[in-house]
Amino acid sequence: MIGEVVVERPAGLRVFVDLVLPEQPPPHRSPDDARAVDEFFRGAAQHLADTGYADACPIATVALEVASTNDALREATASVFEDWITKTAGALRDAGITHAQARHLATLMFCLLEGAFLLCRATRSTAPLDIARAHAVDAVASALSGGVDAGTLGGAAG
Repeated sequence: MIGEVVVERPAGLRVFVDLVLPEQPPPHRSPDDARAVDEFFRGAAQHLADTGYADACPIATVALEVASTNDALREATASVFEDWITKTAGALRDAGITHAQARHLATLMFCLLEGAFLLCRATRSTAPLDIARAHAVDAVASALSGGVDAGTLGGAAG
């Protein structure tokens, strides 16, 4: 039952793609796409501070607590993250970014976001989200301008 709640009702953090990259007819590259990422991270930082650093991502919290002890919940949280990454990658492809690059970039954005949430909560500071925001915005802007291939950043394997 908890696994069903995790998959069906990920309370707290809304689906990244719905907030950041609204549906647009493909291909549509726009500086507004990078600006939307900037605004999302800024909004996440403000929300975290406003809630006393308590309301970050409940899916990550469950994953961190049970991934090594409860396979059903691990699979449920993995499914939610996969859905978010897939939807975000789709929006990035719609913006004109290649399939492989969009997938890597979406994964990078979630790693930045979730890691920053963890550090923000531990330090009670939004500085980690500010750093993550800057890197996410740079990566999206670069991909939109045809710059660095996000699929090869750091020798990432897919």
